[in-house]
Amino acid sequence: MMPHPGLPLTDHMEELPALLERHPAVTLGKFLRPDKLSEAGQPEACLRWADLVVVEADGARLRPLKAPADHEPVIPHGAAAVIAAAGLDCLGKSIGEICHRPQRVCALLGVGEDHILTPADVAAVLSSPQGGRKGVTEEMAFRCLLNKADTPQRQAWGAEIGEILARQGIFSTVTHYTEKERGGACLF
Repeated sequence: MMPHPGLPLTDHMEELPALLERHPAVTLGKFLRPDKLSEAGQPEACLRWADLVVVEADGARLRPLKAPADHEPVIPHGAAAVIAAAGLDCLGKSIGEICHRPQRVCALLGVGEDHILTPADVAAVLSSPQGGRKGVTEEMAFRCLLNKADTPQRQAWGAEIGEILARQGIFSTVTHYTEKERGGACLF
């Protein structure tokens, strides 16, 4: 996840109280490399000052769909909810072309890397205990975010995925962000 250019960024947790007095949201972390924000501290400690703490537990290297590695996701202790996300721009493309960890996506779906992704495939990856639902306990709320619905076709695919997930009792939302809402170069 990249910080929004309109929000403050700090890697010092002790600065949070003062920053949250002046801003509705703050990004905590530091860049380990130009495309990777990390080392945000302990999410539980942030709850002393913030009503809500959002943690990226499993990045996808800017790919719209993935299945997690053995060591992923790193869900913080005490997490109350998990949101699994997928970019709808993965649909109609091959797993090998568009997915992060394509071999894991293939294994989860039982197909090869040349398989063209469908709405049913995305729903299967998101809802699977080896996919988006990995590490989610019974006590946690689980939701899905279907992003990049910026064309009528993608909106229709998002609605189709949402219906499949709803039949499994999983709430989802379909969304997209304009360039202005993203803040330009922001990647979330």
